[in-house]
Amino acid sequence: MKPAACPALVVNIDCASPKLTRSDSTYKSGNSVQTSGATSLDALSSGIAKTAANEPKFEPQHLAPEVPAETTRELLTEKMLADRWVCSVARLQRWRTVGEGPQYLKIVGKVLYRLKDIEAYEEACLIRKVF
Repeated sequence: MKPAACPALVVNIDCASPKLTRSDSTYKSGNSVQTSGATSLDALSSGIAKTAANEPKFEPQHLAPEVPAETTRELLTEKMLADRWVCSVARLQRWRTVGEGPQYLKIVGKVLYRLKDIEAYEEACLIRKVF
């Protein structure tokens, strides 16, 4: 038994608007390229390569300029410092009234601690045992 003949594959690649269509008949168009059979994949891949070559390459852009680490200030609230040191907020308030503890800022009635002051205070309180 003889296998049935398959119609030739025709791929139409329109350069103006990339659209692929399959057709059993051939026709001509102003901006289109037609291929059939084994060369259809070659034409398809070359068309894709040309389209990819013409597309602009996008590179990520930074929206905000980077700020050096020295100029940024990290501030802690009373609660944040109390959590860091595992103590009560009342203890920090008492230290401020008697002049103990790390330096602090008072901005619009809110007490804030600079991270560099906290780290300096922790370094000063570090006890080194000498045997």
